[in-house]
Amino acid sequence: MSFTDNFGEPKGMIGRMMLVTMDREHLPMAKWALEQIEIPQEGYILDIGCGGGYNIKRMLLTSEKGKFIGLDISEESVRKSKKVNSGELGKRVKIIKGSAEKLPCRPESISLVTAFETVFFWKDVALSFRNIYRCLKKGGSFAVINNYGDPGVDWEKKVPCMTRHTAEELKEKMELAGFTGITVSKKDNLFLVCGKKE
Repeated sequence: MSFTDNFGEPKGMIGRMMLVTMDREHLPMAKWALEQIEIPQEGYILDIGCGGGYNIKRMLLTSEKGKFIGLDISEESVRKSKKVNSGELGKRVKIIKGSAEKLPCRPESISLVTAFETVFFWKDVALSFRNIYRCLKKGGSFAVINNYGDPGVDWEKKVPCMTRHTAEELKEKMELAGFTGITVSKKDNLFLVCGKKE
């Protein structure tokens, strides 16, 4: 596995180091987004591509009775996320290996789905969005948070396992999946696209 492949699926020692580095670099993005996302006070919150589990740990502080599920395709991410959230593991937190293309959730069982800096690595975004819509309760929300990065860099060439999408493209894909009331927020190279299941 090449170094750049670790961006999409961290593995081994390089992957473990990358998980810590990514959290540090993504912290401003996470703080900005979490100020705008309404975290449910109860029910289930699913974080797809949970990485090292740091965003779950942050959201735990804002939800009194919410239960969090972290999902990631990387074994290293699952291990790290369990360690970071060890105090609530088996209580309010469950971390599992899996993908957005094959969500292990019952229909209409989730109140909020978050995807921090991960959609660019999903193999089938349209299918994943439909799966998320199916799993959400009526009135539930789906939030996609991304750093678009330096527009002068050819990211697909630099990181072959990623495909960038603009906020507007993701909004359109959400609409096609059935989401309504979609909002787009931007700050510098950051964007947040949030849709609801009515």
